[in-house]
Amino acid sequence: EPSTMHMAASRCKSTILLVACISMLCISPSLAFLPQTSTFLRATGAGRAAPSVCARRSALSLKMEASPSDIKKTQEAVDKEKEQLAAIMGDAKLEVADAKDMMSEKTSKSKPGKPEQQLQSRQPAPFKDPNRTPFPRSFRMCVEQAYLSVKNAIADGHKLIEVEFPPLPLSAMEGDAIGADTVLRAQLSHAEDVARLFPDKKVAIVFSDIVERNRFIEDISFQQKQSQSNIRYSALGGGFKGSLIERLWVEQEYVDDVQEEDELFIVIGASCQELPDVRKFCEAAGDRPVVLFNLKLQTLRGDLGLPAFPPKSLHYDWLSTAIPAYFVLPRSYSRSCPRPPFLINYSGCIFRTYPGQWQLLLEVPDEEEGGTKYEQVKRADKRPALSEVREELAVELQLDELDGSKDGKFLGFDLKTLRQGVVVKTWWEQDVDKAKSDKWRD
Repeated sequence: EPSTMHMAASRCKSTILLVACISMLCISPSLAFLPQTSTFLRATGAGRAAPSVCARRSALSLKMEASPSDIKKTQEAVDKEKEQLAAIMGDAKLEVADAKDMMSEKTSKSKPGKPEQQLQSRQPAPFKDPNRTPFPRSFRMCVEQAYLSVKNAIADGHKLIEVEFPPLPLSAMEGDAIGADTVLRAQLSHAEDVARLFPDKKVAIVFSDIVERNRFIEDISFQQKQSQSNIRYSALGGGFKGSLIERLWVEQEYVDDVQEEDELFIVIGASCQELPDVRKFCEAAGDRPVVLFNLKLQTLRGDLGLPAFPPKSLHYDWLSTAIPAYFVLPRSYSRSCPRPPFLINYSGCIFRTYPGQWQLLLEVPDEEEGGTKYEQVKRADKRPALSEVREELAVELQLDELDGSKDGKFLGFDLKTLRQGVVVKTWWEQDVDKAKSDKWRD
């Protein structure tokens, strides 16, 4: 009968609702703050979860019959985790120690520390010995070392300053899955951290064009960072805020590339075709220092002189005047030999903190902390060529003794020539006499 069917349907709905409540409480113990529901489940005996769920609850130290004090502690723990996650994502006011990825992704026995204050409230200690600056083990160390190097270069009167270090872990930089936006966001984050360490200066972070500047500034997660009083976001050549459609309906503010109150400029994201615009920008900046921040000038110089690219004279007349204040360039090499192990892989790095010398570092196992570390092999007053770095590391590892030939020849051919090739230096490393200045390798 219809009445019987109606009662059966009501009971079915009640049963489904009860099963749904049980499932939600078993899967999400954080819903245990509903005291009436948990009391009802205990009274009916339906609140007994499966053994695996109980084990998971005990591991999380959560109970179904949570008291108000336990609920408050749990909520505070959840809020704390949210703050730490927000700090990692870049939306929080506090910066968590070691929140960003490590430079080389090497594991360490030390545990993460407690949240620290902003970088602008804690000035890093000066270099004890710039010639023996420890290799950075985190991006936070990179930022602090870059700040100290730039500060020393500005104090010595340099106006065009180069800063170079990997913005992301090496494994990510070598892969093809990382897009240009991800790399630029990382560079922007590092540039902001360096700018915060200059609280007494008006710092302008300069994008390659106004479209790219507007695209990053208008991002929802990015707008919360605009409270930095000493940071301004500019672009090469200037331009209007907003997109083209927005400018048709609403009058937008014009963004000047250079303003009178600006005291320091940090250029990010410029390509080889945009280097002439960067040069014009430096001329407009006048005597104020300009930092070429992670532009990969070592790679961009290789494109100069090619069709549709700026001429080589751009390096001879302008790029050669840039002083490399902070420089971290890891490199991996391999060498073959006629006997086991036949192929030897080794890694090193060119490292420099101003005003120190250039350091040649060799990657070796770290017996104390685990993973690997860098040890200083040699120091130089001039920037060594990449081929010279490879040979210096090979000499340190005594790889020549594995060739098996006393005269260094194999079937009448010189082994060193076969490994290196005829050309062992780039054109800008060979034509040092044509450069206007020697600062780029000082």
